[in-house]
Amino acid sequence: MGIIFDLDGTLANTSEDLASAINATLDSYGFEKMGKGEILEHINNGARAFLDGCLPKKIKQEKDYGEFLDKALARYKEFYAERCLEKTCIYTGMAKLIEDLHTRGIKMCVLSNKQDDMTKKIVTSLLGQTYFVEILGGSEKFPHKPKPDSALYLADKMEIAPCGILYIGDSDIDMQTAQNAGMFPLGISWGYRKADVLIEAGAKKIADSPEEILEFMSNK
Repeated sequence: MGIIFDLDGTLANTSEDLASAINATLDSYGFEKMGKGEILEHINNGARAFLDGCLPKKIKQEKDYGEFLDKALARYKEFYAERCLEKTCIYTGMAKLIEDLHTRGIKMCVLSNKQDDMTKKIVTSLLGQTYFVEILGGSEKFPHKPKPDSALYLADKMEIAPCGILYIGDSDIDMQTAQNAGMFPLGISWGYRKADVLIEAGAKKIADSPEEILEFMSNK
């Protein structure tokens, strides 16, 4: 069996740095800042959709909004690149879980809609890259999750059939991706979405701790 992990809200708590970069972007245009909870409501669909959801509605009515969003996105990416590791940290117990799974010979990958360079930077900085067959973020190479293309690509990289892969994430997008790719959708309760959202989106199991994931793997 193999495992694909989501990043934000699953492996790592990235919320403070994401909020900081969004608010720095908003402030640079003179827009009102947002609370972290409100900001996280718009995460999971890639950087462009994330920023779009956080921008004021009034600016979206302008005829040149698309051009403005492109420029604001470039600014947001600069802010995020500067601060993506200021407060971001691995959730308690996740590093040990990764090490234990690696020791057992479980093949693992990371898949995020976060831009590819930032995904690789965060995972390798916090966990290294020796544990993972591949670390993959959002790019023009594949459509964003919940489209299954990127997940199926990672299945090929691991040389494991999709039905033999556990997809672990904290969002409805992750659970939908797992189902679309024919993988087992396992939700976690410590991330950015509530467990009932994950269950409604198709999660077949909810883990309340990394230890529960290891126990589940041991019983497979």
